[in-house]
Amino acid sequence: MAKINLEEGKIYCAQCDKEMNLVILPHYEFEEGIDLHRVQSYKCNSCNNLFFTEEQAKELEARTNELKEYSFGFKKKLTISGRSLVLNIPVELADHAHLKAGTPVKIVPLSNEGFLVRKIS
Repeated sequence: MAKINLEEGKIYCAQCDKEMNLVILPHYEFEEGIDLHRVQSYKCNSCNNLFFTEEQAKELEARTNELKEYSFGFKKKLTISGRSLVLNIPVELADHAHLKAGTPVKIVPLSNEGFLVRKIS
C-alpha cells in the first residue's frame, strides 16, 4: 500500500518510495474482462506501480457494476465443423458489437474459463 502524507498532500510509492502522480489511464480492467476507459489513478514514474485511493476504488467498482448490470449474455452450445468448434453469435450481440459476416476478429484467451473476441481494425 502506498504511503500518504496528509500534511504535504502527496502519495508515495510503496515499492520504491518515490512520489506518485495523479494520471488518467486510457484503459483499465478493474475486473477481468470489463474494460473501463479514462480511469483516474496515482502512478509511480519510477516503477510504474499504480495506486487507487479508496474513493477511486469505489468509483471503479461502481462503474464496473454498472457495466455488468447493462451487459447481456447468451447461453449457447458449441457445434463442430470439420476439426473446429463453432460458436454462433446471436444477431443481438453481433449488432451490439457492430459485427457482420467477414469482419476480421482476434480471439484472445482470458483464463481457463473463457476468451475475448476483438475486432481487428
